[in-house]
Amino acid sequence: MANAHLTVLDVLIIAAYLVISFAIGIGLRKRATRNTEEYFVSGRSLPWWLIGTSMVATTFAADTPLVVSGLVAKGGIWQNWLWWQWGIGGIVTVFLFSHLWHRARITTDAEFVELRYDGKPAAVLRCYRAIWFGILQNVLIIAWVMKAMVKIVVVIMGWDETKTIVGMDAESFTVLVLFIVTVGYTTISGLWGVVITDFFQFILAMGGCVATAVLAFRAAGGWGPIREAIAAHGFSVDGTFRIVPNVDSLAAANPFTEFLVLVLVVWWASYTIDGGGYLAQRLFAAKNERHSVFGYLWFSVAHVALRPWPWIVVGLSGMALFGKVDDPERLYPMVMRAVLTPGLFGLVLASFFAAFMSTESTQLNWGSSLVVNDLLRRFVWKGKTERRYLVAAQISVIVLAVIGALASFAVKDISFAWKLIISVTAGVGSVYVARWYWWRVNAWSEISAMATALVATLALGICSESSRFGGAAWVRFPYSTALTAFGAILVWITVTLLTRPVGRDHLNRFYERCHPGGPGWRAFKSEAPGAAPEVSGPRTAIRIVCGIAALYLALFGIGNLVLGRQAPALALLAGAFAAGFALFIAMRPSRSPREG
Repeated sequence: MANAHLTVLDVLIIAAYLVISFAIGIGLRKRATRNTEEYFVSGRSLPWWLIGTSMVATTFAADTPLVVSGLVAKGGIWQNWLWWQWGIGGIVTVFLFSHLWHRARITTDAEFVELRYDGKPAAVLRCYRAIWFGILQNVLIIAWVMKAMVKIVVVIMGWDETKTIVGMDAESFTVLVLFIVTVGYTTISGLWGVVITDFFQFILAMGGCVATAVLAFRAAGGWGPIREAIAAHGFSVDGTFRIVPNVDSLAAANPFTEFLVLVLVVWWASYTIDGGGYLAQRLFAAKNERHSVFGYLWFSVAHVALRPWPWIVVGLSGMALFGKVDDPERLYPMVMRAVLTPGLFGLVLASFFAAFMSTESTQLNWGSSLVVNDLLRRFVWKGKTERRYLVAAQISVIVLAVIGALASFAVKDISFAWKLIISVTAGVGSVYVARWYWWRVNAWSEISAMATALVATLALGICSESSRFGGAAWVRFPYSTALTAFGAILVWITVTLLTRPVGRDHLNRFYERCHPGGPGWRAFKSEAPGAAPEVSGPRTAIRIVCGIAALYLALFGIGNLVLGRQAPALALLAGAFAAGFALFIAMRPSRSPREG
């Protein structure tokens, strides 16, 4: 195999992509800088297809193909349940929360805190969330995505630790270039620039990944030679190709119990269970509730069922071509360098720039919205002009990018960073669900859940490194996440019942605006007769079941088709179609405006 090198054609393709991205940003600058609502939520005018595609592009970061292919090399295809489990929560969000976020008519999910709760605890929690999610966690995400892109560039360019460019080592030079490229159009065009470029970036990124998968598959010789080579390199063929691990003892730590923890606990324990964060920003920007629902539904299907298989094919092909490597996350760029031809090499590299920029631009714009809307406007610079807040937004984008770029040098294992975020936020998922559907939840509920998750993660992390516990599985991910989640539930429910409830008038205003419904708000229903239709009910439960079935049957069906297992693939895809049709019927508007 000949290693690819950048040609003049490749450079021209990459340059053309960057010029188009900047042109879109400049073209949208005037519209995006009218006010902070345009800059952060696109004037609340986005259609569902743009919302959903932007979400998919945002979660299609430069790190994702590396981590997915690396997970396959570390333990097999089934290891991707680390993020496949999210699909359950995604469908739940479609039908239980996407309407509610749009009805809230807010700019950030941190602002929701004072819409839902009252008093000083709510103000403190809003400030804390803005700092934690907008700055600390956001910087970590920016850093690991940048680290992934650095790995790609350094590997495919063939640079080593001794390589210097304009007086800088290769990694520092790459970080600087990525910083300049991303910050440029994000700063000038706000969310408008982010979502419009996301649409084109997603098409380019998926095209590049499919092309890489096809060429890698051919270079490895097809499934027969790939299986033989994987076995020759010392991997377990059966374990590597399993989508779901074999059933095993429930009394011991093994792939099956790890899978069960992910699909039975982690999906609802995560802070993303109600669609908050940067994804909620898209829901705030939707034209109406229907667009928010269909946008999140399209995102959930594309995110879980459609995207992963090209990355998995590259991972399997890389295992066959290169065997065991010190850093499995480098397999993807190693395969790129080995199989791509001139022209296509530049196109695929541009597609990774697209994946990288779509994620970083979203994180920067979302982080800026929290800094400006929930720190400066709320606590520091009250009542200032829109122009001043816009300038602050642009400055905060640059500052967050600088901190993230510096932090990228400290990130080594990207999948570890994924697991860290899941662990630290494992206790909050349950209270995030309850705050929408039980009036008794207050600010102290969230505060106690977040504190419990943080303390438990640190304590279990120390235990996992202690010889006293002998490397016991229950103190390691994902089992530690389950312990954290159930411990947090006990703590926040106890704290809720021991602390003062939110004031009745404040709860009435929240219910009148969002109208979540359900038995947890029965006492408030009669006081808001003109509110919007409820989103909970039997029809909603049917939609969730059909949606989850369609999603995972499609995931398994496409996977089996890609892996050459035609018979089970056709059966699974037929089941996905049937579940999808049932979902279509269940989503038709009911005759009663109050139903489902």
